[in-house]
Amino acid sequence: MNLSRFLMTLLAAPVVMCSAAHAGKAPEALAGYLPCNGTAIAGTVIRPVRDQSFIELHQAAIKRFVQLPKEKQEAINKKGAADRLMAYDADLWPDKAEYEKYAAAWKKTQMARLADVHVGLKAAGDGMYNVLSATRVSNGNSMPLTIGSLRYDSKKNAWISNNGELTGTSFSADETFDYGPQTGNEWKLEKKDSLSTLNEMIRITKATDGKAVFLYYSLTERSAISGTVIANHGYTILFPITTASAHATRPGRK
Repeated sequence: MNLSRFLMTLLAAPVVMCSAAHAGKAPEALAGYLPCNGTAIAGTVIRPVRDQSFIELHQAAIKRFVQLPKEKQEAINKKGAADRLMAYDADLWPDKAEYEKYAAAWKKTQMARLADVHVGLKAAGDGMYNVLSATRVSNGNSMPLTIGSLRYDSKKNAWISNNGELTGTSFSADETFDYGPQTGNEWKLEKKDSLSTLNEMIRITKATDGKAVFLYYSLTERSAISGTVIANHGYTILFPITTASAHATRPGRK
């Protein structure tokens, strides 16, 4: 199903509304996104599932990409971003009609439901907040998500992980983003040494239609010698927001 139908399915079940009432005295960067009063809201880990027509057209574009000069490849990479529809480029799509097919196939992307989770924050004193999180595992018990090891420092507007401090900035996306138009905040850390380069990110946003909150987390580490991936972990959590009219529209779709 696409994201709008996916939201409709989730909203059919009782879901705690993420609102200022639940946020309490939440830090400004988190207010209206996640509760900070020791409670948790229900969410679902999701991932995009591409239509086969998109996969085939994307592979054709990649074949053209690898044949381009390095300078052109770098220019295309600078224009692109993760989880977004690639912008038109004449070197990748000499026939623009093929790009139109590519964009149409991207719109067929559906969302797969991977796991149910609960997430919230709790004040820990001196402006610090601990992450409350839980998800079911195969034996029926619950365990925390990896973001459970992070702490938020409201004085610095920074997240603290085992790897260091993630600094914040604003984030926005339009209708070419897999999860639809949204705005919010993200925090990033890049750590380099002689052995590897590590990138860590946490992002919390709200859909521009006000129907959902998203939490993104990723951690990637690459060898400084070979460039191979040492660690690659991440997920997207969707928190539907219940309203008097539980209807959500996937941007660009009716």
